Amino acid sequence: MQTVVQDVPEAPLMTVRDALRWAEFRLCQDGNAWIVDEVPVTSEGAIIAPSDVYCVRALTVYRNGREMAPGADYEQSSPGTITIHRQNSTDTFTARVAVKPTADGAMPEALRDQHLEALRHGATFRLLMLPQPWRNVEQAAYHETRFTAGINDAYRLSVYGQQQGARVKPRGFI
Repeated sequence: MQTVVQDVPEAPLMTVRDALRWAEFRLCQDGNAWIVDEVPVTSEGAIIAPSDVYCVRALTVYRNGREMAPGADYEQSSPGTITIHRQNSTDTFTARVAVKPTADGAMPEALRDQHLEALRHGATFRLLMLPQPWRNVEQAAYHETRFTAGINDAYRLSVYGQQQGARVKPRGFI
């Protein structure tokens, strides 16, 4: 929060907190930044998300521990509901789910630390676009670009895993 206050010193602390919560919400909603594994799914298709979070989308659904194919085996009709096409009474379903905090909840501290720069840019962007004396559209555009890049990075990590800093050794010339 301190870096956001330094970027927009005229903004009241409550407004800064609200902007940070907005950035957390957007990062989770659009970037799949917060993922929960092994979330139970009922036979009717209801995803039973943990308390204090909302389900954004099911990334992977498992039937008896085996991955199901989206479109062929199931479809997601709403954020907290999937439609399972073929099932037996003995099947158990779980899912890997992207979630976002509720109005009273918050992201875990480890996720905040991991996405600190993106959250900072998102909150600063939000504050600089408010119709207040500190409004600065040019600086807001810069922070929006950086926030969007942070959302894209979070999404990429959710899809391809947490391989940060992977390098490929180039082939030498013969």
